[in-house]
Amino acid sequence: MSTPSHGGRISPSEVGSATFYVVDRGYDTGAVEHFLQAVAAQMEADLAQIEAQKITAKDETVKIISQAQILAEKFVAEAEEYSKDLVASARTQYSEILRRAEESAANRSESRALATTVAAPAYTTPIHEIEYVRTYTKVAQVQLRAVIDALAEQVDRLGDVPASRPIR
Repeated sequence: MSTPSHGGRISPSEVGSATFYVVDRGYDTGAVEHFLQAVAAQMEADLAQIEAQKITAKDETVKIISQAQILAEKFVAEAEEYSKDLVASARTQYSEILRRAEESAANRSESRALATTVAAPAYTTPIHEIEYVRTYTKVAQVQLRAVIDALAEQVDRLGDVPASRPIR
């Protein structure tokens, strides 16, 4: 063979331009050359087909990614719409609960006002139980002030903690 053999991949042009030494009892050189040309042509066609498939695969990949992105955007939009609906529903429920509470409070205050005007006796002397509650409240107020003062004193003492001594 007159072309160098390099152990790597053989290109179609190397196959097509390959030449061999002529020997006495060898093959028909015309047939060998024809076969080599056919192999080279087939290799070129296969390489072209592979390249075309690579391009097609890239195009298909781009299409798939585009479709996936469109679907993802659609799902995000649906999720946003669903969350908006949930928020609107929650606001509606909140408004309804608030309205009912206000109506209930208004009804109770009206009924209490009616009950007070109808059932409340006019009296001028204080009731014994009310005086007891007033006295109890005053005692509790004095005790709470004493507790608050003692607590403030303890907090002030915490601010005056002496510096720590080194451990030996």
